Amino acid sequence: MPRGKKQCPSCKEFTGVRSASCVCGYLFAKDTSKSPNKEKKINKRSVLYRLVEVPEKQKRFFFAREMKMLNSLCERYSLEFMEVIDFGKKFDSLAYLTSPKLRDKLDEKFRAFNYKFDKSKYPDYNIGEKCGEDIKTTKKKTIKNFLDE
Repeated sequence: MPRGKKQCPSCKEFTGVRSASCVCGYLFAKDTSKSPNKEKKINKRSVLYRLVEVPEKQKRFFFAREMKMLNSLCERYSLEFMEVIDFGKKFDSLAYLTSPKLRDKLDEKFRAFNYKFDKSKYPDYNIGEKCGEDIKTTKKKTIKNFLDE
């Protein structure tokens, strides 16, 4: 087999290694044997776009500064945590999150993110079968419902 070529199984012609299809129309399958259990890689740039308002100009200096702060936050917490955290608004800079006031809130959210519920401490109750008939309730008529009718 020539170097840098692969052979089409249907027409036996040689084509480039990166070709997705042959001239005859045969589609080469992608090789998934290299990484069958590949995990989703977290994109730090998308985390920055989600948390921070990106300026129109001087993006290079902005991303250098903000990426440094994001890396320091990832050392303190974790990248998975930084991917899911949400404050309901975008900040001008990640420097807000490193300030003492928001650091306490961030610590609190990180503890909630890592909280594991221990079921062995609590007994497991079996309520059993349902008994009796269901009660049909009607909604109480409010002034708003009356005026909407």
